[in-house]
Amino acid sequence: MLELVATVAQHARSEAEIIAAVVYMVNRRHVYLCGAFRGARFDTNTLAVP
Repeated sequence: MLELVATVAQHARSEAEIIAAVVYMVNRRHVYLCGAFRGARFDTNTLAVP
């Protein structure tokens, strides 16, 4: 997960863009997480909106 976030952060313009990109990629199964995050998905209904 850290590598994914770090890689996305290199190209994103804001923290919100990082979060949106990571959530999108994980939930759409464009990337597969392993270890403690294996099979994880983000419930976008519970994410806080500033």
